[in-house]
Amino acid sequence: MTRPARAHLVRSVLFQAAVRLFRASALQEFRALRALERASPAHLAARQDARLRAIVRWAYDTVPYYRRVMDEAGVPPGEIRTAADLLRLPVLTRRDLKVSLEDLVSRSARRRDLASTETSGATGVPVRFYRDRRTFPFDQASLWQTLAWAGVSPSDTMAVLRGNARPGTLWYRMTGSMYFPAELLFNQDAAATFALLERIQPDFLYGHPSRLHMLARMALTADRPLRLDLQRIIYTGEQMREETRGLLSQAFGVPIFGRYGCKEFSGAVAQTCAAERWHITTEGLVVEIGTGGPGERAAAPAERGRVIVTDLRNRVMPFIRYEMADLAVAGNQGPCPCGCTWPVLGALEGRAAEYVETPTGRQVPCSMLQRRMSRHADLLWEYQLRQERPDELEIWVVPRDHVGPEMADVLVAEVRDLLGPSMAVRVVPVAAIPRESSEKQPVLKTRPAPAERT
Repeated sequence: MTRPARAHLVRSVLFQAAVRLFRASALQEFRALRALERASPAHLAARQDARLRAIVRWAYDTVPYYRRVMDEAGVPPGEIRTAADLLRLPVLTRRDLKVSLEDLVSRSARRRDLASTETSGATGVPVRFYRDRRTFPFDQASLWQTLAWAGVSPSDTMAVLRGNARPGTLWYRMTGSMYFPAELLFNQDAAATFALLERIQPDFLYGHPSRLHMLARMALTADRPLRLDLQRIIYTGEQMREETRGLLSQAFGVPIFGRYGCKEFSGAVAQTCAAERWHITTEGLVVEIGTGGPGERAAAPAERGRVIVTDLRNRVMPFIRYEMADLAVAGNQGPCPCGCTWPVLGALEGRAAEYVETPTGRQVPCSMLQRRMSRHADLLWEYQLRQERPDELEIWVVPRDHVGPEMADVLVAEVRDLLGPSMAVRVVPVAAIPRESSEKQPVLKTRPAPAERT
């Protein structure tokens, strides 16, 4: 046995022991998920509907917001029996989270179960919400399932290309996995990027398509090859453009898998199988593709609509018919070549990453600008970046009522160092950020559309 093979075996044995000692609940959830991958669609639907009835009853009995909206809609909880019945209820939006945060928390929630966090800000200003700590084992199991479908293990070495570089967990340090410093990619530092990746020799890459795009482009244009022996690439957090997929295939030539979800939910909304189909996690969620309004129909197979999700497990702050501001195509529910019987999405069409390009040719990912903007969520309801000229960026904002003209100086100063002195930055207050005809509201627009300015 070679030295790398022995090291991998040791890591695998240590991982199994650590999971049994410290993550027994997650292991139990993981085994349950794997056992259900080939269950009959009727059995999966029955389990999903039972969880749905329980969470709707709990929300009505303990959450003031849901008691109010169900009473206003004239729909008692006992009439929500199956996923199809959810169409009778209104959607929950991020604006509702802002306005009704405290009324969305269960009055029976125990303080020790509340985990405060905030949305990613992918479609505007981040919003605070609460997760249920009791769902963490399921979330962990859902991630392990994604890895299993991709043919890798949590004990394999991973390079994480998402978020900011930060110290990893103890297990990351044991396996050699790491959060990759974004600045190396941002500054197009091929020498340092290659040296770091070649030192850790990851078995797979896990990250945002925008970061993976940068790495692939760097690997294809550098003076020397990037010497890696990758097994897989797994992307999450954004949708992958065909351009990015093509670059990754050309640069690395390994299978690519996707994981779709958001921080608000107790597990992945959907994940891709070996047949490249998006399977919905019915054990944790109900996913609707449709217009979203109460009484309106769901999308037919191959029809595009809005993604609306109900979390079946979060009891401290239930999310019932939560609109994700994404678009997807409803799938044809037939047998999948991979053998998994879970329902599928036809395609995902939301949350593609964008870049702001400066006059010097530097490409700044919107995710970096969003992190800066999120520091000032108390000043505005939402915002949108707009670039019509290569030397100017407009930040359209919907300010909160108490905010004065000084907001503009604050926001400009926040992003100035990212964009450089050659880029003019202008803040434009507006009454509302207009939606696209497709109903999307992108963070970046390259051709501004008219809006009513304040």
